Amino acid sequence: MFSGKRRYHKYDIATGQLETAIRLFLVDGCDMFSAVTLAAAAGEILHQLVINDGKKPFVDYVVKVNDFKNPGKTPKRSSIISHIHNILSINALKHYDEKTDAFVEFDAEECALAAILKAMVDYKTLTGEHTESMKAFLAWTYLNLVPQR
Repeated sequence: MFSGKRRYHKYDIATGQLETAIRLFLVDGCDMFSAVTLAAAAGEILHQLVINDGKKPFVDYVVKVNDFKNPGKTPKRSSIISHIHNILSINALKHYDEKTDAFVEFDAEECALAAILKAMVDYKTLTGEHTESMKAFLAWTYLNLVPQR
């Protein structure tokens, strides 16, 4: 399927990246670093596809909540996106330059979880549904993150 030069739709690329990030997350002891970066890459594509479809991406809801809590003090949309990426250590995992430390301190599982959920919101906004992998991921969150469990 991937042998030879072909055209791929960005939706298919993002879906594959997100599905792989979910599989990496759900397999015990797997690579959380790759899960973060794959989910982040998928999220960037899905974000733009949602906008192209005339719908509101995840970050617009963050802006809306911030506007509600701090009227007139909401940073630019691009600043909020950068802030989210910093919180999730996305740029630190994708880039390395002379000015940065060779070590990154962060909670890999927490960042992978958040990056996947963020991308899943835009996937759901775009398609109106979740894949089977996404449903399994949501079941994992329910079983592992709900306080009563």
